[in-house]
Amino acid sequence: MSSHSSGPGALLRLVFYAAAIAMALLHVFVTFRGLSSAEGMNQAQLARQIARTGSYQTRVIEPYAWAQMEAAQKQPTPLAMPETVQPPLQPLLWSAAFRFMKSWEVYDPVTGSAVFMLDRVIACFGVTWYLLTIFFTHGAARRLFDEQVAAIAAIALLVCEPAWEMMVSGAPRALLVLLFALAFRLHASAVVRAVENRGMLVPLALLGIVCSLMVLTQWMALWIVLGVIIGVAVFLPRGRAGVLVVALFPVLTLVAWGWWNTQLCGDPLGGIKALFQAQSSAVSHDSLLRDFSPSVPLLQVDDLLRRIGLNWQEQMGLLIAHLGYGIPALLFFLALMHRFRKADAASARWTLAVVFACVTVGMGLLGLPGRDKDDNALYVVLMPAMGTFGAAMLVVLWSRFQMSGDFMSRWGAPLAALIITALPMAVNLPVLIKFGLTMGGKIPPHWPPYRPERMPILGLLMEKNEFVISDAPGFVAWYGDVPCVNLCTQRADYELMKSKAEARGVKLAGFVMTPVSAKVEHITDLYTGPYAEWRDLVIRGPMLAFDRDFSPSPEFPFKNPVPLVGQTVGDKEHLSLPMVFYTDKARTIKK
Repeated sequence: MSSHSSGPGALLRLVFYAAAIAMALLHVFVTFRGLSSAEGMNQAQLARQIARTGSYQTRVIEPYAWAQMEAAQKQPTPLAMPETVQPPLQPLLWSAAFRFMKSWEVYDPVTGSAVFMLDRVIACFGVTWYLLTIFFTHGAARRLFDEQVAAIAAIALLVCEPAWEMMVSGAPRALLVLLFALAFRLHASAVVRAVENRGMLVPLALLGIVCSLMVLTQWMALWIVLGVIIGVAVFLPRGRAGVLVVALFPVLTLVAWGWWNTQLCGDPLGGIKALFQAQSSAVSHDSLLRDFSPSVPLLQVDDLLRRIGLNWQEQMGLLIAHLGYGIPALLFFLALMHRFRKADAASARWTLAVVFACVTVGMGLLGLPGRDKDDNALYVVLMPAMGTFGAAMLVVLWSRFQMSGDFMSRWGAPLAALIITALPMAVNLPVLIKFGLTMGGKIPPHWPPYRPERMPILGLLMEKNEFVISDAPGFVAWYGDVPCVNLCTQRADYELMKSKAEARGVKLAGFVMTPVSAKVEHITDLYTGPYAEWRDLVIRGPMLAFDRDFSPSPEFPFKNPVPLVGQTVGDKEHLSLPMVFYTDKARTIKK
């Protein structure tokens, strides 16, 4: 493949840049419905607390992290809980912007828009990350191949609607997409320099810094960093010495973070420990974080291998969805069987293959309950780089056919792949644009399970020394601006947490139940699933529609329902309460 292929021309470049900016503006100001990522909401409330207090404190309390601090005799309270679970990079970046938006830091849908202003700020960050991702991917593709391949890879990203939706969701994967695109660009530069027998210290040092930033963005990015280090060591010419430079930065970062966690909770891994335990046991990560008295079962190798196999079976079956329905990215696997004449392209390809293999191992060990929408689904992070090699394969294979006409001989198959990639955008975006232009700031939120405009009532019903427990703690803490503990796995633990909080002057106001815990495939899952011990609270709200009160046990004091979302069912039935605040007394709104 020639590296001197003619470019699309200045006019086409201008059209592309205009289209990219237009897509960014559409997704922020027209089709945006608020954050959809649970982890994004969690990090958003953390960023707001950083901007307010200047300290790394959270309003989302994971029982697992609370138990660690109790074991270390730290005596934390839900009103001032240090954060040991969430990675810091994205919240720190958001908090820098939040400092200049003090007047909008509390969500008030009555006087403002139904879409939280700070949600739009976060969406602006996301689309900026994506525009930079397109820029770095185009640069890497042009460095390794030519302008045509770079154009195909960039256009594929432009028309990838699932990627745009992820970038405005608030998910930490959004920033990780940018960082890996930058890492791929730096690796491509290092490979070219190695082939040309030039110095690689600067790009490799920058690559190490980017690897550190990836670790501080998403803890599962450790698998990506591991793949990069292995790829540099094995496939980068003269890379065995350079791998020490790349590995040094993430190692120092992890050591510093371990020291920080030790000061906070006595454990260098902090709340992240639950993530690693989940990868070596049959217990899900979410369930471990909700456990106030954690006891991880002994490792059973046969069960572990079977679970990995089932996870891989599901993930590979949904691989096209995990890759944002990007056809060029899917063709990356075909590129592994092609002998590229350029040594730098071949080296970068195998490094990317190693990274994909490491991510596959990590995702297989962890499992992805949310499938391609899961906050830990990292396949999409590799999609831009994989699309570069897939675009190269499209050009190589299509050039084998003797097609008449200059345009069809160069763009026939690539154009078909881009059209297929754009199908989700063609189907979904026009409808969302119509909704956005018609309803403006009243565009429907991500319901179920989230109705942000119903959360601010909590702050008006609660006292300053109170907290709540919920199955959607990030959602409640972000939009309600109240301290919220994740609903503990074992029901008996809530009494223990409640007594420890009361001993420190903090009271439990009640429980906020949302459709998050009620989302099951079969009704029997309510009695066997992760919220089985809370089935009375999960099912009570919907059952009220049929005049059947699924009352909690007599000794449970939080029985008074305060409707947050009510839905009528039929003509004779009562009101269903899919989102409700259960409290222990009659409450009035504070003026």
